[in-house]
Amino acid sequence: MRPSNLRITSTLTASLLLLTPALAQNAFRPLPAVPDAFAGASGPTATVASSYMEELEKAASAPRPRSFFDARAFGEASTSGGLTGGGEVSSQRGGWQVLFGSRLDDERLAAFQVSTEASFYNLGGSNQLVPGNSKPFNDLYRASVSGIVRTPSDEGAGWFAGFELALGGEDEASPRDSLVAGGVGGVHYTASKDLSVDVGIAVLSRLEDDPWIWPFLGLKWQATDRLSFEARGTSIEGRLALDEAWSLFGRAQYQLRQFRLNDDNPLPSGVFRDEEIRAGLGVSRRAGDGFEVELFGGVNLWRELSTLDRDGALQSELEVDPAPFVAFSLKLSV
Repeated sequence: MRPSNLRITSTLTASLLLLTPALAQNAFRPLPAVPDAFAGASGPTATVASSYMEELEKAASAPRPRSFFDARAFGEASTSGGLTGGGEVSSQRGGWQVLFGSRLDDERLAAFQVSTEASFYNLGGSNQLVPGNSKPFNDLYRASVSGIVRTPSDEGAGWFAGFELALGGEDEASPRDSLVAGGVGGVHYTASKDLSVDVGIAVLSRLEDDPWIWPFLGLKWQATDRLSFEARGTSIEGRLALDEAWSLFGRAQYQLRQFRLNDDNPLPSGVFRDEEIRAGLGVSRRAGDGFEVELFGGVNLWRELSTLDRDGALQSELEVDPAPFVAFSLKLSV
């Protein structure tokens, strides 16, 4: 690992006081195949949502033993899509997540997650993502830590609150300028063992832009013994259990990624933002030993890449033609 990466991850560790030394040395680049990390009774998530707070809140709301640990490895790839004004882009991502949590004395659940992700962008042709340079970057990285506290999900009302801190950018990007913070809070109501609702507010800072504030809505409905539906923040999913091991699902979600560029970039200390809406179908298999594998594929229905300079002035805003993607997830729960 480069010294610059060590400086970035060391800053995150010192700020959060939650990462172990081993994680701190690897937090800005994903480790090779660590087992999987995430989800609950409703199954794993094969892609990274706009905010890990949403995924953590989903995991915390699932039925759990008093103490639990999940480890997850994931990867995905999208085919080339044409860019507005010329050129094209394809991307690949991979990373890992670790989730651990426990019931407190008053039965509240506290959970924490450490996540890392590497994104590789293949820009081709004469594109104008960064005017004057058709290939301004290739590899971008993200590391985050998030936490949530939630009252028991028994019948009746309760509350939840969480946070997220993340670094995202190129090698040698300034850690101070790469930090993104977010929070979520609200109330949950369990009408029965088959139906629960979450309502709240979430906020996420954006690099060189105004914070993003949106209503946090969650719904979990076990329609039949085999069919369930779940909405969580910026994603929605329907799942059909074929038997105790296999299930089919359909999922649609909005994703936001943002990265700080380094001083040597053609857009010095600028910001690159990747937003998309995707939908697809998948299959998952869960073994009795806590191991689960998921395959998910579909189409990026809408995708927009944009760049801003260090003062927040918009430099480009390019839409990407719809393109297929495929993603996988490997998860181990203890």
